[in-house]
Amino acid sequence: MRRSAALVLSLGLALPAAAQTLLSEASGNWAGSTGSGFTFLARLTQNEDKARLTIWGGGPDSPARAEGDPQLDNAEFALGAFATRQELEVLDSGQGSILQVVIEYADEEGSGRSVTQVQFIDNQFTVVGYHHAGEYLDKSFECDVDLWRMVATENGVERALEPVGFEALNASEWRFDTPYERGFCTRAE
Repeated sequence: MRRSAALVLSLGLALPAAAQTLLSEASGNWAGSTGSGFTFLARLTQNEDKARLTIWGGGPDSPARAEGDPQLDNAEFALGAFATRQELEVLDSGQGSILQVVIEYADEEGSGRSVTQVQFIDNQFTVVGYHHAGEYLDKSFECDVDLWRMVATENGVERALEPVGFEALNASEWRFDTPYERGFCTRAE
């Protein structure tokens, strides 16, 4: 009995940690339909009650592969608790690709949908937009943030945001609560 317990323990220590659940994967070219830019492969995985965003890059003429160290690895990019849908989408803006992290959720207090938009700009994965709409305790809310123009529209009312530096929009520093902590959106009460 002792030997089997030691064997199980030694095998458990020798095996790698359990892989996180893959929720969604998307690939594309940051230059959009022209195909003249760097390629990317993005994965959204479950990380406890958060969604982890990982991005690998490739060259202009070679597809990105999930090998080696990723260029971006953010373990708390989005909130995954109570999620009913967690997906990556690639949107061609005509001027390049935008990676969208889409989270839909529902619980006993409300439901909603958030979309965080990321572009690769000047060697940085940059958050360029955020949208969150839903219902909380039977009260609806909507916040749409355009970080290019530094404008937020909340429940139909537009307001200018305090300018932030380019580095402040780095996707590696973005967390699920960043839009609220930085005052881009206000919390539903």
